[in-house]
Amino acid sequence: MDGLMSFESLVTTAQAIGLDAVAITDHDTIAGAVEFQARALREKIPLQFIVGEEKTLADGSHFIGLFLKRPIESGDLAGAIAEIDAQGGFCLIPHPFRRKDGLLRDGLEPLKLLEGKRAAFEIFNAKCSSMENRRAADLLRVTSLAPFGGSDAHYESDLGEAMNVIERAGDARSSVEQMFGRRRPFQILGKPQRTGDRERAYAPLYYRVKKYVRLPKPLVPVARECYRRYRNWKYGVGSKPLREVYRHA
Repeated sequence: MDGLMSFESLVTTAQAIGLDAVAITDHDTIAGAVEFQARALREKIPLQFIVGEEKTLADGSHFIGLFLKRPIESGDLAGAIAEIDAQGGFCLIPHPFRRKDGLLRDGLEPLKLLEGKRAAFEIFNAKCSSMENRRAADLLRVTSLAPFGGSDAHYESDLGEAMNVIERAGDARSSVEQMFGRRRPFQILGKPQRTGDRERAYAPLYYRVKKYVRLPKPLVPVARECYRRYRNWKYGVGSKPLREVYRHA
């Protein structure tokens, strides 16, 4: 369970940052995204929720489907692409070169399956190291896929660490489609990174002692909530200083 934001806190934070739309891409499920989208429509909240899923493929790679109606069932890349395409969705490569789960960590061969599709790659992931993001930027030289940015937000303090600024073309879907087709101006913003900056880490002390110490199961939700409050206090919630990562005029 990576996403630890409530509906209310997500809406409040997104509105404070000035976001018009948020894509929810939980791991291996669309249930939360569907629930949040339905609630926003029911309560007439102007923030648009995009239903997505970050699918864990059989080889451990992560792959995103956006504007989904059904969860992705296939565990192989070709099958996942076919499922997303059949729903009229968009195929996204998140954190392409992350060592443990980047789709392109072992080579660029998967790009061939996405050429000509409604597809894009993540040129900047706010959770990734500076080296991984530099490698992603180099993909502009070898693929016609459009770039996008992602905050990879697990907590409110992460939200808005990357944004896609798109010239509006109707609703969120139409605007993103225009962006991926490079038919409208768009800008990708991301938090400043210095050479050598590492991947965003969550509760590093806990993970160092995890194999030696186990929390009683009833205390796990309490511990997660305490850490959420601590992280939001330490890093702040709201607008962040951003730099331009990419611009298409």
